[in-house]
Amino acid sequence: MARGPGKHLKRLFAPKDWMLSKLSGVFAPRPRSGPHKLRECLPLLVIIRNRLKYALSAREAQMIVRQKMVNIDSRPRTDTKYPAGFMDVVEIPRSGDRFRLLYDVKGRFNMVKIGEAEASIKLCKVQKLFTTTGRTPMLVTHDGRRFRFPNPKISRNDTIVVNHRDGKITDQISFKVGAVAMITGGANRGRVGVVQNIERHPGSFDIAHVKDQIGNEFATRLRNVFVIGKSADSVPITLPKLSGVKPNPIAEREERLIAAETRKSKQVRKHK
Repeated sequence: MARGPGKHLKRLFAPKDWMLSKLSGVFAPRPRSGPHKLRECLPLLVIIRNRLKYALSAREAQMIVRQKMVNIDSRPRTDTKYPAGFMDVVEIPRSGDRFRLLYDVKGRFNMVKIGEAEASIKLCKVQKLFTTTGRTPMLVTHDGRRFRFPNPKISRNDTIVVNHRDGKITDQISFKVGAVAMITGGANRGRVGVVQNIERHPGSFDIAHVKDQIGNEFATRLRNVFVIGKSADSVPITLPKLSGVKPNPIAEREERLIAAETRKSKQVRKHK
């Protein structure tokens, strides 16, 4: 009989978007409790060792983070199991590298390289609006941030632009028809498009209809929609490869076959 929360995670049961090899070990780093859920985050150890290749082992990654060489949202993190999630900014000051955690069109975490100016901002989705002790209005975002006395025009599901270096709200992106959004859950996770319509279903899940750049339309639950721009020309962040447009699987397969044939012909010429 289990007593208390689990402290271990087998590699076979780790989230698929971590892309860990099942033959390179038995266990995977179980994320600590933090601003993101266990199935919606990427441990700092996986970022340093598996994604950025700064370390060859968990011990090397631990030595790196304990020297405060890695910042997440402008704060040095010394725990290799710290959960970094969607929209978090990972900085390595000594190398000058800066990355933002986003999803690719296949729903996997993608480290998008960004510039110094963009690294100071972060988009946060408004999850809750309530009044706390002393009639103080409070705002809670998707990454656990809390802001007292927010702008009264900010509503639930809106997105705020936060300067995480000084902790202040610099801009607001309203959730409405015509806004550009990225999908953060479901089968369409990672896709980007313009919100076309919102269906209200009292007592059930509200549905949002989205259209991408090439005209493909799809629907998802409202809670999976994360607004990232007021229009297609005003997205303040750098998007991953393909800009959130899901390619045709048949065309994608043909491209892979052509690339494989090209590699094979190059090897043949090289051996001759």
